[in-house]
Amino acid sequence: MNKLSVLTLTLVAGAAAATTHASQPTVDLATSERAQVRVGNSMVDVVANGLDGASALVVSAEALAPDKNGLVAADFPTMTLTNRIVVETNDIARLEADMAPAQPGVFALAAVAQIAPHPTVRGFAVVEVGTVREALETAERLQATGAYGSVELDRYSPIELRSLPTDPLFSNQWHLRNTQVPLADVDAEAAWDMGYTGTGVTIGIVEGGFDENHPDLAPNYSSAASTGSNFGPTGHATACAGIAAARGNNGIGVVGLAYDAFISQQRYGSDSVTATAFTFRNDLNDVKSNSWGPSDNGWIWDYSNVERAAIEQATELGRDGLGTIITWAAGNGGLGDRVDYDPYASNRYTLAIGSAGDLDERAWYNELGSSMIVVTHSSGNNRGTVTTTTGNGYNNSFGGTSSACPLGAGAVALALEANPSLTWRDIQHLLIETARQIDPGSSNWTTNATGRNVSYDYGYGAIDAGDLVAAAETWVNVGPEVSAASGVVSVNTAVPDNNSIGITRTTTIDADITLEAVELVVSIDTSYRGDLDIILTAPSGTESRLATGDRSDPNDDLVDYLFTSLRHWGESSQGTWTLQVADIAPGDIATLVDFEVLVYGTESSSNCSVADIAVPFGVLDLSDTNAFIDAFVNGGTAADIAAPFGFIDLSDVDAYIAAFLAGCP
Repeated sequence: MNKLSVLTLTLVAGAAAATTHASQPTVDLATSERAQVRVGNSMVDVVANGLDGASALVVSAEALAPDKNGLVAADFPTMTLTNRIVVETNDIARLEADMAPAQPGVFALAAVAQIAPHPTVRGFAVVEVGTVREALETAERLQATGAYGSVELDRYSPIELRSLPTDPLFSNQWHLRNTQVPLADVDAEAAWDMGYTGTGVTIGIVEGGFDENHPDLAPNYSSAASTGSNFGPTGHATACAGIAAARGNNGIGVVGLAYDAFISQQRYGSDSVTATAFTFRNDLNDVKSNSWGPSDNGWIWDYSNVERAAIEQATELGRDGLGTIITWAAGNGGLGDRVDYDPYASNRYTLAIGSAGDLDERAWYNELGSSMIVVTHSSGNNRGTVTTTTGNGYNNSFGGTSSACPLGAGAVALALEANPSLTWRDIQHLLIETARQIDPGSSNWTTNATGRNVSYDYGYGAIDAGDLVAAAETWVNVGPEVSAASGVVSVNTAVPDNNSIGITRTTTIDADITLEAVELVVSIDTSYRGDLDIILTAPSGTESRLATGDRSDPNDDLVDYLFTSLRHWGESSQGTWTLQVADIAPGDIATLVDFEVLVYGTESSSNCSVADIAVPFGVLDLSDTNAFIDAFVNGGTAADIAAPFGFIDLSDVDAYIAAFLAGCP
């Protein structure tokens, strides 16, 4: 049989949507047809079977082309299209009128079964028609009216669970208390000694369902905060639940980091179903842990607008406006992938959590990225983590960022118990301020302009639960979020082919914001986006590498694609931002069409003092002195406060001491 006659696919099957690789259906290319599907802001060419039914299995048409090395693409991730359309609108009456069969030649082709507001995500509606073909055609016609924010098919995307089998391990939970390498753990004991065990906090596990009847999970299970019960419990989800909040002090099994917290389950599935999971009962769910994401294959992925809006809604409105905290597994693709390519993890509203192992070193599968905030301990050096599994059993070799993510969620739960008034942004500040630098000899560590150590390997370092809850107890909430944008910069310039330098373009932001997150929205026309290197440099000189031309992604074009960086935390937004785009391999012409830089943070504290360089801003204290010392020792620009500028010497020390003693005006 010709290799292209049947393509093996990976599918999250229909309504079950429980585990990856549950079935391995095929697309028969002899009977398939091409279609276009809107994903995020892009149109994707797909090869499909079953467009005249209520669901259709599809594979990216790009995957069918031989790659640059002459290899045949096979076993590429796929999705299932449905006969439902998700429309971004508050005007249901307009939508009903546009879909009315009384308008022949407009939308009469689709027999509308139902039009209803999305059950939980504000500003979206779900339209169900007869077939996938009708849904595709209707979606494009609705989009063409210009009356709706977005119009997308509701689809089941490929999902890959983020745990890995590892080497044999000792039967103990070293990730909580490591007796062999004492620093290489989450420092659970310190937090517990302070009395924090997650009491009063609820952690949701967004996945295919865990075993709520497991004797180590049942005492903490919250049915009220869950979307359902026993909808296909998996060992993976059950392991994640145990890492976060297995019951403690009950004489059996294991213990979770937040062992007195409630745990709930929210079912993922199609775009719309997953959006429901993100937004469900966020009056009860304080934290939601996600140990899944797009395939870790080096592709730059997109997600639906309804999921994006649901994450934003959950984070801004959950917990009575303080925000439900969403943790995300940063991915297991190793050096062949980047956190920045996963739109769920590379999102300013989520916490992308990577992995370090039991030696306090980078886990071999841990991805690099500008959007990773911190790491915590999981498999990847010598030992895996010990946790619950189905059948009332225990797993001695759980791991991957699948284990790191719920461990991070447990740490967040402890911080929320220590200070229930913390917002989602306060949690980000606390994680960064209290992170412990690990593997200091790694070449990926650098110091940003505020003296903070940051790494593509580890974000700002490893979570220390003891330091986290201690800081949370007395934390003063940050001010309201402010933002600014450069405006869209039109470029329309070819990027030199097979050239590592590429082209650079600049834009200016006048607003002086103390930075938290930075977003780059970029459009690039290219026939092979795996060739692209993309680097954004702040006015401070701190770089954020957002894409690496490693030849993994055979797809074309980036259309208003949003990358996120946290590497500029605490720096000023004011000044010139530089975008560098390079095409590092021959044979494909790329054109940088346009870009925009968006910045988020708090109002600048520059009117206080040049010595006010660390949180909490507006006061001068020991945190500022420590930040100055770090910057001075590491050559950070935050220490360069006196002439001659460009050199860090004793004149900067004298200037800092004088400014500190003068205080804030």
